[in-house]
Amino acid sequence: MANNVAQHGELVECPSCGHKDTGGFCSQCGNPLEKKRISIKSLLESILDIFTDFETKYAQTFVGLLTRPAQFIEKYIHGKREEYYIPFKYFFLNLSINFFVYTRCGLADLTENEFDVEVDQLVQLKSEVVFEEIINDYGSLFSLIIIPVYVLCSYVLFPKSKLNLAEQATAITFMMGQLMLLEVAINLISFVFPAFYHFSRALVMFAELGILFVIAHKLMNNKWYHALWKSILTLAVIFLVMRLVLMGTQEILACIYDN
Repeated sequence: MANNVAQHGELVECPSCGHKDTGGFCSQCGNPLEKKRISIKSLLESILDIFTDFETKYAQTFVGLLTRPAQFIEKYIHGKREEYYIPFKYFFLNLSINFFVYTRCGLADLTENEFDVEVDQLVQLKSEVVFEEIINDYGSLFSLIIIPVYVLCSYVLFPKSKLNLAEQATAITFMMGQLMLLEVAINLISFVFPAFYHFSRALVMFAELGILFVIAHKLMNNKWYHALWKSILTLAVIFLVMRLVLMGTQEILACIYDN
């Protein structure tokens, strides 16, 4: 129901767009002119929607990427999106889960000797301490660099691709989100069996290569041997750029704190 003021022909400001109008609905945006109050019922429904959204959209996105990733991404790019998570939301949620598991399980300490840690703390420069704090707190966000680097490599290596740059970014973001869940599983296994942690980075790198290969072979329609060498080259470029970014961050911190 519209409010009584609007029904009696007086101008009412639309709560959605600010346009002043009469009647039950705004002629500018089509929304009701009545200002709806937040009730306990609507608040509880919004809370339940969070869990419903997680159970349906998240689960369907996960299953689609796990079973048929290329077909799932193609359907999403071509417009079937309502029942799935958007790529960046899926990526950031899984990234948060992975970061939580990594920190709570204390995996950063598995490869460090207690004596070496104490010695390092005595001789560390201020910039090194700050860099470690940044990596510990925000290190997972450095993985975002992979997305623009991949898109740039894809633009060079796949000039005749049927996917535009935004669609290529969508594909790699979805696959990176799925990779985060693999890292969660690896971290949990490493927590139970610490010796497994030494093999985890090689496993993750192999998974990254597999992701690039699937996109190149299935989505870009390259022959498998072309897809393989392009995936290896792309992974090498991503690794190099990540190293340069980390080294550059250290240099900037050294200029700020050590000079």
